[in-house]
Amino acid sequence: MIKDERRKEAGVSNLDSMPINTIVGNDIVFKGDLFGDSVIRIDGKVEGNISLKQGIILGEKAYVEGNMESDYIILFGHIKGNIKSKEVILKSTCSVQGDIVADAVEIEMGSRYDGNLKISHIEAVNKDLEMKSKTLEMVPLNKKVEG
Repeated sequence: MIKDERRKEAGVSNLDSMPINTIVGNDIVFKGDLFGDSVIRIDGKVEGNISLKQGIILGEKAYVEGNMESDYIILFGHIKGNIKSKEVILKSTCSVQGDIVADAVEIEMGSRYDGNLKISHIEAVNKDLEMKSKTLEMVPLNKKVEG
């Protein structure tokens, strides 16, 4: 417990101790969605959504046009899209154009961010979205909704 508190104070993410399974090199342009359970480091360009359970590291020269979802995300590069994560770290070299929903956010001086920020438990957000979609499903199409 005390070790975890010291790690957080030192700015160390859980992602720092995980092995990187996949790397998209700086000369690669990937078009399409990426899904998986492991950790990925992106140094090139990705045009599509990225959803990896354990973590995403966006290198300094990386550019992503699409949404990101992962337990842990560290951004050195640039993203144009929304982010959903338990923990997001915006490094001084990064820029974000999109909304962030996260349990915890760390923003270094010098990073650029243009969007809305919602700090809450991801599970609560997912549950709220499910409830809203179920409520919409229950309303008959020919019935007028007031509210």
